[in-house]
Amino acid sequence: MLRQLYSQTAASGAQHRASDLLVRPLTVADAGLIDAMHQRLSPTSIYYRYLQYRKPTAAEIATVCQLDPARGLGLVAVVQGDPAAIVGLAYYVREAYAAEPTAEPGILIEDRFQSQGLGRRLWQQLQQVALCDGLRWLRIWSAPENHRMMQLVRGGGFPYTAKVYDGLSEYLVALGAGAPYASKAETHQPWCSTLVLQ
Repeated sequence: MLRQLYSQTAASGAQHRASDLLVRPLTVADAGLIDAMHQRLSPTSIYYRYLQYRKPTAAEIATVCQLDPARGLGLVAVVQGDPAAIVGLAYYVREAYAAEPTAEPGILIEDRFQSQGLGRRLWQQLQQVALCDGLRWLRIWSAPENHRMMQLVRGGGFPYTAKVYDGLSEYLVALGAGAPYASKAETHQPWCSTLVLQ
């Protein structure tokens, strides 16, 4: 089912692309391309993603690309006509001990493609994939000055709470109507059935 969901998500990205970029599932073979993308990132982009200036090692990147579907899923954005050029990454990893199905997402956009809507596109697709994967919550840790992440959460279409904890901003995004504080007005109908049945 997840493989079917993935293939349909990729097809959706191909049909509704806003520019020359294609969104597709993350694969094991992407590790080297994602490592290459990291070499093109500014120190600020590295810090906002990892809350430190150290780039992840090749082994750490490979771990993300080898995620068991039971633990997490991911998407990448590639330049159409040049599939070897990955310019965006979005994924989530399930929290092992959360009371309800919860995951921590990560989003990274190459500098030259920032402020063009790619981050929002990846974030919205990742939320829908997470919802269809049975997750109830997405927990995001961010630097308080990371205004792009704040805007993504605000414009993501799902209710959320925000607080500052130990110097970091924590956003807890509620997926689906079952979340305790999600009113009918705030909660959007998921398009899981559309994805799976198309």
